[in-house]
Amino acid sequence: MSDPILLEVRGLRTVFDTRAGQVCAVDGVDVTVQRGECLGIVGESGSGKSVTFASVMGLVRPPGRIEAGEIIFEGTDLRKLPPRQMQALRGRDIAMTMQDALTALNPALTIGLQLAEMLDAHADDLPRRGAARRQAIRERSVHMLDLVGIPSAGDRLGQYPHEFSGGMRQRIMIAIALASKPRLLIADEPTTALDVTIQAQVLELISNLRTELGMSVVLITHDLGVVAEHCDRVMVMYAGQVVEEGPTDSVIRAPGHPYTRGLLASIPRAALRGQPIRPIQGQVPDLIDLPPQCRFLDRCPHADKDCRHLIDMHPAGPGRRARCIRTELFQTERAKA
Repeated sequence: MSDPILLEVRGLRTVFDTRAGQVCAVDGVDVTVQRGECLGIVGESGSGKSVTFASVMGLVRPPGRIEAGEIIFEGTDLRKLPPRQMQALRGRDIAMTMQDALTALNPALTIGLQLAEMLDAHADDLPRRGAARRQAIRERSVHMLDLVGIPSAGDRLGQYPHEFSGGMRQRIMIAIALASKPRLLIADEPTTALDVTIQAQVLELISNLRTELGMSVVLITHDLGVVAEHCDRVMVMYAGQVVEEGPTDSVIRAPGHPYTRGLLASIPRAALRGQPIRPIQGQVPDLIDLPPQCRFLDRCPHADKDCRHLIDMHPAGPGRRARCIRTELFQTERAKA
């Protein structure tokens, strides 16, 4: 029986050297992704979501570096792989779509050339060389564009990114990422700058492709509503740390950390029309000068002297953990409400 864990990150610490000092963008993060599941990663801008998975992909470059941690993918520690092997794995076994499709796609190359580049580098099931390989690459490219809902796919291979709408560019990014049939897709804010109708279409597309291709998905977002609808589990990040994780339904029904409660309270709801949205007060702490205590202390309405130290992750129910000493109290209050 195969291991149900596809990706396991242990104690990841990623830092960036700046003139002002060392920025600790990711601090002791643990992540587990099961085979076939969709894991949602939630948090404000600057919480460490994207840097965590850029580290997994081996995309952190100077002045950034991984200081500590293990990144285990299918039993292999990716940090120990030679650059050539890591490059072969990236795109073939693990693929990532970036936040802004217009800047992520090469404006000087046609969509067909960008798809062909990915397939030529990573698709091992195509003919090895010659006209047969070129024909197979074209057929696979058309198939991928069809799969993500691009109309007249064969005719559009010769077009450039600027000739497509924002939603279609996002679909093309997904097609390129999935061209080599990866086992893990990391979708970093896949609905950025899209209207709500196109957002729903892109998220539904990812869900359908996950089922069809049998892959795992990590969905990075700031929107707990998106996570509630599409993810099996959720991991909430704040100031470079994981503050809560567990099954999505359980976390949203009874969050165990005040930051998660704040995120939920800030979501507009039609059922609560007329009631003011309650934003989280204050600012994320300076990642160059992190406090020697709970990092949410200055923004937490429930903080007292017992919170003036570093807080570890605590059990918060079946399959759940939270970085708070009052987890049970918050869960009880939420359940009563």
